Amino acid sequence: MNRYWMWLFLFLTCAASAQDLPRRNSFGAAVNPDPQGVKVTAVVANSPAATAGLQVGDVISQMGTHAISNPTEFLQSAKFAPTSAPLSLSILRTDKPERLMVHLIPVPMESDPKVETVYSAIEVAGSLRRTLITRPKAAMGRLPAVLLIGGIGCYSIDNPSDLNDPYRFLSHDLSRAGLIVMRIEKSGIGDSQGSPCFNTDFHSESEMYDAGLSALFTTPQVDPSRVFLFGHSIGTLIAPRLATKNSVAGVIVAEAVGINWFEYELANRRRQSVIGGDSPTQADELLRSKEVCMHRLLVERQSEASIESSMPDCKKRNSYPVDAPYMQQVAALNVAEPWAMLDVPVLAVYGTADFVTAEAEHQRIVDIVNATHPNAATLTLIQGMDHHLEIMGTPAQAYVQRVIQHKDGPYANDLSVEIIKWLCMHPTCRPAT
Repeated sequence: MNRYWMWLFLFLTCAASAQDLPRRNSFGAAVNPDPQGVKVTAVVANSPAATAGLQVGDVISQMGTHAISNPTEFLQSAKFAPTSAPLSLSILRTDKPERLMVHLIPVPMESDPKVETVYSAIEVAGSLRRTLITRPKAAMGRLPAVLLIGGIGCYSIDNPSDLNDPYRFLSHDLSRAGLIVMRIEKSGIGDSQGSPCFNTDFHSESEMYDAGLSALFTTPQVDPSRVFLFGHSIGTLIAPRLATKNSVAGVIVAEAVGINWFEYELANRRRQSVIGGDSPTQADELLRSKEVCMHRLLVERQSEASIESSMPDCKKRNSYPVDAPYMQQVAALNVAEPWAMLDVPVLAVYGTADFVTAEAEHQRIVDIVNATHPNAATLTLIQGMDHHLEIMGTPAQAYVQRVIQHKDGPYANDLSVEIIKWLCMHPTCRPAT
């Protein structure tokens, strides 16, 4: 048995069996809550949903014989529906009822001539989460590794048919450069078991990544002295906290939250209000309303129903892709605290087209780390990259394409280039003996 097959055999016998998780169906759409069902926010090109004619803005009210009133019901209905016959959808398009037929198929698996993707699982709180571990084919020796910690919301990291999936691009690029990369499917998403993703709180999500990190440390052919964390968006709040509890080799964050959440949301809302063309008077009124709504939900922890009964606008102001307890836990964090405790190399990456975070927040992270460990942290700018790690030009252009046109862009290849360059400043690029 050659080294590669020996590694694969050892990995599959040491980790939870991938066969314990059946392959779910491919549907190809993302949704948000809507009073009449779920509203489609994205449709993957060439997916069953796209082939059936589903469009962004459609509201799905029924799938087969199941009424759909929230994203959890949508996911459960689509996940393991029979593929032997088309699945009927009842939708509203511009408030007019229509019916579509979707031919579901099992989700294919990733393929790359230079990268092997191993589908396995880890146990988290008594149930299994799908993991995708990529590694260079025919690699020898113990390799450095990266745990990818993704952004907020209930989406899949297992999207072989999505040609624009930035997490897959980054994972494969790093593996072609000689690293093992782990991605983890969130609770109730994709093949993963567990409670519905929307109802998972921030601490539980962090525990999932902690379990993944522990599994990565003990994965055959991973050099435990060269395990790095990559956090994106909300993952930039999780990564430094994991690093303070585990002996990682370094932390990389991209499109980061660098100030406390309450302050961040207000700054972000003002930034987008200005880009969107609001007048100064409109922007100030929006921020006043946003502050009151957010304070009642995140600080006072009032129920959404009671808040919206007296302030109906709060339904829009407090719109999140996760449940309220998740955001309340985020709002209670001291963002600077874990960064001040770190004594490992840190790379902060900011895309100049990102209208969701600010360069100054990334510089703050770097300054906090360097205050106690001079020259440990570095800030790198990626020209034209937006919050989704794709090339969009300027913040204004990204806003139009994302918010108004609901379009994606090409993956920002320079992100992979800069991360690999930074990793190779450390012993990462040299095989362990």
